[in-house]
Amino acid sequence: MTLRTWQVRLSLGIALLTTLAFALPLAYAARQQAVERAQQLSERRAAVLVAVLAATRDPGAVRAAWRSTGDDSAATCVRLPDGDVVGRCPAPESSVREAVKGSRAFRARTTDGQEVLLLPVGLPAGRTAVVESLVRVDEQTDGVAAAWAVLAAAVAALTLIAVMGADRISRRLVRTSADLVRAAVAVGRGELGARVRVGGPREVREVATAFNTMTDRIIGLMQAEREFAADLSHRLRTPLTALKLDLDLFQGREADRLRAAVTALDREVTDLIGRTRAGSRDPAASIPQESDLAAVVGARMPFWEALAHAQGRPCAVTVAPGPLGIDLSEDDLVAALDALLGNVFQHTPPGSGCKVYAGVLDGVPSLVVEDAGPGITGSETVRVRGLSGGESSGLGLDIAARAAENAGGRLVIGTARHGGARVEMRFGPQEPAHRRGSPGGRRLSGMIGRRPTSEARGDAASPHEAW
Repeated sequence: MTLRTWQVRLSLGIALLTTLAFALPLAYAARQQAVERAQQLSERRAAVLVAVLAATRDPGAVRAAWRSTGDDSAATCVRLPDGDVVGRCPAPESSVREAVKGSRAFRARTTDGQEVLLLPVGLPAGRTAVVESLVRVDEQTDGVAAAWAVLAAAVAALTLIAVMGADRISRRLVRTSADLVRAAVAVGRGELGARVRVGGPREVREVATAFNTMTDRIIGLMQAEREFAADLSHRLRTPLTALKLDLDLFQGREADRLRAAVTALDREVTDLIGRTRAGSRDPAASIPQESDLAAVVGARMPFWEALAHAQGRPCAVTVAPGPLGIDLSEDDLVAALDALLGNVFQHTPPGSGCKVYAGVLDGVPSLVVEDAGPGITGSETVRVRGLSGGESSGLGLDIAARAAENAGGRLVIGTARHGGARVEMRFGPQEPAHRRGSPGGRRLSGMIGRRPTSEARGDAASPHEAW
């Protein structure tokens, strides 16, 4: 139920209860007033005949007076002392005797349930005449229907006015709330220029003003953050330039490797400056990018193999023959691979080996990095920035997790066969458990062995085999 419907129904109920609380007593009062008016008319008709009896006792004169009342004669009659009856008297004999005995006005009911007024009139010589006057049914309801119709119209009009007023107010509230929702959704999509029109009741105006202020504040904070990141990235250009100049003084294989690393770092800094200057983009609105997992890992690993060889680390690389398409850009895939291998080189003792596997596991493209280090404890919090503990910031695993999620997969952290860390990036949905193979003893066909920079192998390698 919407806010507008709820408020209209509430107003309708309150309006009906309020108007009926006044209309029902007024309707009852109109009915009672009509009954009292009918009784007064009955008394006036009887009073006319009482006045005639007080002036004459002649039955003929009384009959003439009774006829002169016209239409009212059908509702009146006179019982004379000698037993003569003028008109039709519907009152029971018992009621007449009781009225005569008490010498007072008496109201009785006829056999058909009508009310009749009995007025005893004292005559000379102790005789008594009785005047009867019916309280007509049509007179008891005269004007009641019209009064009730007016009250019903008043109830309907007041209820309609209340409902229309509530609907008008609710429309303003709903319109303002809808504007706020649309602006919030737009801001959630990254459209920070969305604003809410300030209007409506005071509370709604305060919410709209607070929302606009919050959005302005977010824009300011994001702009300051972008400028800070861009300035910090730009400051790195000076030491990189100096490092390039120093490398020009050296020759040899190691110098070429370092020069390539500095060039790659300079390219990453340049890309970071461009991204921060351009501002954040909505991932949902960006154009989807694809890359070849096998090709990217195969092209990037020579750099890390050379570094591993320089540090005395055995590094086994297994890359499936491509292509292995994944929904992730090459830059993001390279950043994730560098983050995982950077963790291996930073957080494992010198000489500890590593394995890298790029291929298909459980039916989905996967990237697996294993090491012979002490392993990872607290896999649920280690990937969270700032919660990994030790000297780690958690940025590496967070970058890898985000990359896997952007490709429709997930990051799995576990323990390698020899006790070290095993980090697996799955780039796609998981198959049902009953279709998954056992990772411990599975051999993957169609793999190539170590690359030329590593030890040569003649058969296909599995990421779970011994070093």
